[in-house]
Amino acid sequence: MKVAVVGGGPAGISLGWFLRGTKIDVTVYEGLDDVGKKPCAWGVLKGIENYLDIPKEAIYSEIKGFRIYLDNKLISEVRERERLGYIVDKPLLLRKLGEKIDLRLNSKVVLNKGKLVVNGKEEEADKVIIATGHYSLSKDVTIPALQYITDLNYDPEMVDMYFYSDLLGYGWIFPDPKGAKIGVGGYASVDFIREKLKTITSGRIITQHGARVADYGVFEDRLNGSYIGEALGTVYAVTGEGIRPSIISSRIMADSLLEGKDFSREFKRSKLHWTLQVHAEVIKRAKASNSVKGLERVLLRADPKLVVKFAMGDFGKLDLIKLFGSAIL
Repeated sequence: MKVAVVGGGPAGISLGWFLRGTKIDVTVYEGLDDVGKKPCAWGVLKGIENYLDIPKEAIYSEIKGFRIYLDNKLISEVRERERLGYIVDKPLLLRKLGEKIDLRLNSKVVLNKGKLVVNGKEEEADKVIIATGHYSLSKDVTIPALQYITDLNYDPEMVDMYFYSDLLGYGWIFPDPKGAKIGVGGYASVDFIREKLKTITSGRIITQHGARVADYGVFEDRLNGSYIGEALGTVYAVTGEGIRPSIISSRIMADSLLEGKDFSREFKRSKLHWTLQVHAEVIKRAKASNSVKGLERVLLRADPKLVVKFAMGDFGKLDLIKLFGSAIL
């Protein structure tokens, strides 16, 4: 079986990596001249090591703590002895994984009446899987996000998450080899987000960039075995975490292909699907009420460790009841 994967991000490349050396022949097509160009904070939370080996040279630091802010005021802090995740060099990580698969850069892909056309030439494929992230999504299911890289001298083991009473979204400060990645994304205009970003920016701005992020939850109409990663909606809506859930979605796809199982059924049975949809439900309820008061109350009153568990998608039904009450179930 020959599979063509369109998109060389975390989802597409990890799918090729999971299927290397198997009965399934995978080619990953990336339209750009390198991988990992979409800007993000490069945070990968714990559990990823259960799915793939992260090359040591691609790890900048280990995350051991979180600080949570509401309207720029510190409301909770958690610091553990054991790691909670990693800050990775995403481009280097994807390049290292890409060395072990058939990865073709500068490949412009078009699907023409079901046929795979790469750089104007028709290619053979028994199955095409879309892993093009937010580029395959409409703007009404994504949010704008802006990020600066600054020379702020930032603790390499800490991550700051910012929430706001006047923005359905989030801000962040993540460690970076050059200092810190500082960003804000949410349901607002780019100008509003830029002004909000100014309030948490510290240090000299080295680089600035923007992107859109899926913030809808899983797209049920794309659970047909043809989508993985952010193109499927595998981004935690409350925090914007996308690398790890995208890779997990690829693991489920790889297993489904190898075992001849229905991807939709396997994905819906996974904890990933349920936790992604819970995050999405929190955001949808806030949008419907045009208020973030419920989330604000959770941040102010809940056990900080429980808030971190929710942010990481590492929660169960009892955790949700403690955080939101039974209404969220």
